[in-house]
Amino acid sequence: MQPAGHQVTWDEFRAAFRAHYLPPSLIELKQWEFRALRQGNMSVLEYVQAFIRMSQYSPEDVDTDPRRATRLLDGFDPTLLTHLGRSYDSFTSW
Repeated sequence: MQPAGHQVTWDEFRAAFRAHYLPPSLIELKQWEFRALRQGNMSVLEYVQAFIRMSQYSPEDVDTDPRRATRLLDGFDPTLLTHLGRSYDSFTSW
């Protein structure tokens, strides 16, 4: 119970909701799915949307900008990363 007049924060609500409605085994499964997420045949937009949606189940993996960026880049298609790591003279010089 909260003291009278206490306004519940979003974080408090989310923690209470998860504790009551989501069994730990489901959270563990969703964390595993997030950690195994790869771009595969998804577009970049689809992959980023899936990453954002699934990251809610593993907040400790994305709690800082560097960790979030590392986790996101780890899932990109390796050929895309190769192109991102090069310098180009123009947009058409692939």
